[in-house]
Amino acid sequence: MIPVFVKRLVTATALGRMAYKAYLVGVPYRRHATRHPLLAARFVVRDREIDNFTYDLDNWDELDGVLARALGRDVAEVSRFSRELRGDGELACRLGDRLARRRDRRPVALYGRRVGWYCCVRLLRPRLVVETGVADGLGSAVLLRALARNRAEGSPGRLIGVDIDPTAGWLVPPDEQQDYQLVVGDSAQVLPPLLAQTEVDLFIHDSNHHYEHEAGEYRIVGPRLAPAGVILSDNAHAVPALADYSREHGRPYSFFGERPRDHFYPGAGIGISVPPAGR
Repeated sequence: MIPVFVKRLVTATALGRMAYKAYLVGVPYRRHATRHPLLAARFVVRDREIDNFTYDLDNWDELDGVLARALGRDVAEVSRFSRELRGDGELACRLGDRLARRRDRRPVALYGRRVGWYCCVRLLRPRLVVETGVADGLGSAVLLRALARNRAEGSPGRLIGVDIDPTAGWLVPPDEQQDYQLVVGDSAQVLPPLLAQTEVDLFIHDSNHHYEHEAGEYRIVGPRLAPAGVILSDNAHAVPALADYSREHGRPYSFFGERPRDHFYPGAGIGISVPPAGR
């Protein structure tokens, strides 16, 4: 892995960003790029993103089905909430305005698997959502939009985001932050005191994806989960920490894998861990 300071230095110019993208398709993502050479070439030459890739999906129906089965809901209900976010032109416009100011981000909001996050909030009506790994804040913006709609329907909730970067969450519009708290620090240090006196209804891991770090978050959060608490693991395709945690604690586990539309990247996935039946 390239150190962060080297990456920032290399990508400081347009030529450097193109060279870095050529490295991505030629080394870490070579196998996927060779399957989609035209998409890979377009990424190198035209795409503004160099990390945290965003895209639409070709398997929205599959996402709806996985969520419906995992959460015990009707697929039509899940689909309605999925379409609610994907058809939200107001949010897309507001996020697009903020994204357009960055040279390293696409000027449009493409949510990918984060639509699943939104559906979970709309379906579960959580009082507290905790997200580790805020980054730009695209996921946070989606979660807050769902919480705002829940509040308007009589089910208030709030979001706590945790990230080591004090600039994380820059994408979240200021007037969407009513139910939002950003805590800066390593999740291993900040989560225990932060959650000592509360219950978590929905926990979303999207921080450091090394197995031990992710598993450590579950060890901290597990005792603080509400009886009906749900855990999501972003990038669960890469690390089986949530699958292992679920098996050890008798929690049903499901997985959704993305199929990106018009992108060489193969996609990531969501792991979903729900309480045992009867809880």
